[in-house]
Amino acid sequence: MHSVLIIDDEKVQAGILWEILSHEGFDVTTLTDPQQALSLVQKQSFDLVITDLKMPKVDGLELLERLRKIQPDVTVVIMTAYGTIETAVRAMRKGAFDYVTKPFSKEEFLITVQRAITNLEIIRENRYLKQELGLDQPSTPLLGKSQAMQRILRVIGKIAQDDKATVLIQGETGTGKDLIARAIHQMSPRKDFPFIVVNCAAVPEGLMESEFFGHERGAFTGAMLAKPGRFELADRGSLFLDEIAELDNNIQGKLLRVVQTREFERVGGTRTHRVNVRVIAATNKNLQDEVRAGRFREDLFYRLNVVPILVPPLRERKEDIPLFIEYFLEKFHSEGKPRMQLSQEGLQAFMEYDFPGNVRELENLLERAVILSDGRFITPRELHLRSPSIAISGGESPPDPRPRTLREVGRKAAEEAERTLLLETLRKHNWNRVKAAKNLGIDYKTLRRKIRLFHLTPGD
Repeated sequence: MHSVLIIDDEKVQAGILWEILSHEGFDVTTLTDPQQALSLVQKQSFDLVITDLKMPKVDGLELLERLRKIQPDVTVVIMTAYGTIETAVRAMRKGAFDYVTKPFSKEEFLITVQRAITNLEIIRENRYLKQELGLDQPSTPLLGKSQAMQRILRVIGKIAQDDKATVLIQGETGTGKDLIARAIHQMSPRKDFPFIVVNCAAVPEGLMESEFFGHERGAFTGAMLAKPGRFELADRGSLFLDEIAELDNNIQGKLLRVVQTREFERVGGTRTHRVNVRVIAATNKNLQDEVRAGRFREDLFYRLNVVPILVPPLRERKEDIPLFIEYFLEKFHSEGKPRMQLSQEGLQAFMEYDFPGNVRELENLLERAVILSDGRFITPRELHLRSPSIAISGGESPPDPRPRTLREVGRKAAEEAERTLLLETLRKHNWNRVKAAKNLGIDYKTLRRKIRLFHLTPGD
């Protein structure tokens, strides 16, 4: 369902537009005060903003400029009287998508709204394709001189050439399962075709079928355009199903059919689509345990487990740690951070640490140390291996852990309470971020940002 914000100082007009768009299936909010609208947009994102041009306090042009500073990608439609069309054209030059001239008919208004939503969908589809095709993904090499990683690299070399075999990658969070999936794709004859990713834990259950198989126009409320699913987008390439253990039983059954036959129907459609795609699945859980517990279908497990790859945790291949340190320090320097080296004591501390968050935790710890370090060498003091939440001090001496003012006491207490609640909720849902975000009353992106902010890992 697309969200629309209507801003019009004429309450009756705003109410009429609310009724028209609500009847068409939009989630509509109306406001008569532009200042309230600016405050709301800072807290909540909208797909489309429709605003009157002439309003007291803040006119449409100023509102447009301030809206785009808050949400640069927001789509704005201007409502204007006949005598101010020239101003409306100026608004389009400043980033408005289109304008409608008062008085306008219901049909004219809906056509403009449909065009704006169609344009929004195209922009999002292009952005989505760029991300999913890996066009904006940095190329991170698979590193490892340990026997375990060498075995995995040999397996990747063999199965890459058999580009039809389904692969199941199992390993703890942060071990690089996504890198292995990308390596399989890049070394295979499919490398010039799409590599499409589905994070099964990040898609709401009600949208999963549409996400996999696509939908036809009008298939459900808000489906204003037909949309291909991930299987269609991955045709002739590879489809990477990350965190596959999070799928509910209903979608598991539908996925089984597609893995077997490579055939499916879009939601709301009757035509059978056939695709040529290699399926690569990954999970941080033991799928055989999930099968025994009745949470994962046994027949789907065997369909996916044609070529199994088990990625060992970093604590079991510590000889790979120096390679990762060297790679990430060079990477940070290429991004504009200072060139740093790990001291001998720092390396020893890393070699003795268990890394519950694996390679991802190692990268985060190193990046934080590079930012906080004053000299050229990173010592155990900057690594904070036992303390994931630290205070930052501008002085030379270690920061005083005791807050000095009431404001600092309140801020620190709030931070600790928030971190504790986040961690408890993530544990409660077995690190299923979609369910945790829903439980916390925040969106998925906000949860991801807070996980990074507090440096949370499943090992905490």
